[in-house]
Amino acid sequence: MTQLKSIQALRAIAALAVMFAHLQGLEIQLATGTPILGSVWTAGVSGVDLFFVISGFIMVWVAGDWVPGSSSSLKFMFSRVLRIYPLWWLFAAVTAAYFAFATGVPWDVDRVSSGDGPIHLVKSFLLLPQGPPPVLTLGWTLIHEMYFYVVFALILLLPVNARKPAFVLWALLIAASTVLQLTGFSATSLLSLALFPLTLEFLMGSAVAWLVLSGHTRFASVALGLGLAGLVYAVMAVDFTVASDVQPVHRMLAYGPAYALIVYGLVSLEQRGRLTRLIPGFLVTVGDWSYSLYLCHILVITAIARAVIPVFDVAGPLDNLIFLVLASAAALLVSGLTYTCFEKPIVQRTRGLRKRLFDSRETPSG
Repeated sequence: MTQLKSIQALRAIAALAVMFAHLQGLEIQLATGTPILGSVWTAGVSGVDLFFVISGFIMVWVAGDWVPGSSSSLKFMFSRVLRIYPLWWLFAAVTAAYFAFATGVPWDVDRVSSGDGPIHLVKSFLLLPQGPPPVLTLGWTLIHEMYFYVVFALILLLPVNARKPAFVLWALLIAASTVLQLTGFSATSLLSLALFPLTLEFLMGSAVAWLVLSGHTRFASVALGLGLAGLVYAVMAVDFTVASDVQPVHRMLAYGPAYALIVYGLVSLEQRGRLTRLIPGFLVTVGDWSYSLYLCHILVITAIARAVIPVFDVAGPLDNLIFLVLASAAALLVSGLTYTCFEKPIVQRTRGLRKRLFDSRETPSG
């Protein structure tokens, strides 16, 4: 299926938004002088919400009409596992190595006790829910991704005309658990993961994909305008600087619909041939790198901050500017190299192996 440039650009924006949110935090924490990035940049962590909507969209866009059966489910999970885990293992291992060098044990001693450390590492590398976040904290989002993929793979067992009702039932179950407050602030167990309200963002993206695939694209401009307005409201309404105030339900209700409308608007405009030439090639390229950028950026920018800020610690914002420029450039460079040398070869080999293993079983790619 032809790559959607609008989706790649949105993936780039999501990854860059998360990166700049973390840059803002490091600037406040370590740099001196007047901060260049104000508190509004903390809203960039909502790039995670955009990633969730995009993931739900892409899965339906690519595999929503695969023929029912175990072959489709296995093919889907084969692709997803080899797409998510190798790069995750790389950066989780780098993080564990850093902790081992800094503290003598390969986990965060401020969050995990010595007795719980080994099982914490196992669950981290397998992306299983647990009390503390994974060894590389950003991995909490991948736990939600893998849960969505597992349920999606099970839905692929159903007849094609039964999949939309299955998604509706799934959404109603999570909505009911949300209303009844059956889950807490984070998904720390399999049950809380299964009922977690942020899953509704994946399902919003899935609904958008089915809408566009059915040819309903006439409201693209209106939806895009409403989505951007909703995004402005979400930035003002959700305060990520006070973590205890950012409940998953509040976050989902504010950002989920806004991003779903934006995805619908941009993809619909692209499908109607009114957007393709307006999308910067740089964003499409960074969109290709977005998974690598998402996982590597916190390690890279933290290293740059600790190396650069003490050296350029001068009066005024100059040290902040040098840090932001160098850290952003370094994160992009590392993500580009990681994508080219590690992630892309794995994706290409996975694609070839998947064809040999599953295409002979007559599982069409939708």
